[in-house]
Amino acid sequence: MTEININHVKFTAWPARKTADPRQAGDAQFLHGLTEIVGSEGPMQALSLFQTYAKAADLMKIAAPVRKRFERALLAGEKGGQVMITRENDPEAKDIDDSVCWIVRLPDMPEVIVRDLGNRGFADIPMRELAAVVLEIRAADDLMGRDDIYRAVLAHYGLKKVTALVKRRLDTVLADYF
Repeated sequence: MTEININHVKFTAWPARKTADPRQAGDAQFLHGLTEIVGSEGPMQALSLFQTYAKAADLMKIAAPVRKRFERALLAGEKGGQVMITRENDPEAKDIDDSVCWIVRLPDMPEVIVRDLGNRGFADIPMRELAAVVLEIRAADDLMGRDDIYRAVLAHYGLKKVTALVKRRLDTVLADYF
């Protein structure tokens, strides 16, 4: 396999602080905390954003009503211009309205920032970021097969195991973008 160096920036984790309880916070207070997290970690998946906020609010689990509050706050922020939401074809999402496929960023952020893995899991990486990584891999070696692409993407992120999740997500990227 060809040695491939992918230009990327270091993932910057949000410096956690206490956030308002999402079951009781007012919309403005709630959205402020969400945009603060996105300012550090964005563009990012909405579900990862919800989990980061909930953890800072000492919530162990995001129940359905709390998730709906998160979603309503983000949609209000999108309408008000505080955040941008891109809906991606993510194989883990039920449909386009499922917040699993929402990628959230601030209006002044680029749509895609290629980063190292940081504290994210593979499922937390936006599909467009994965597509940008695959594009660089294919530009370096356009004859590379699917299994080699899987391994090269994992090598970029410092991962080793080609799991069913990795295959699903990268197969979707390859089908949608290439």
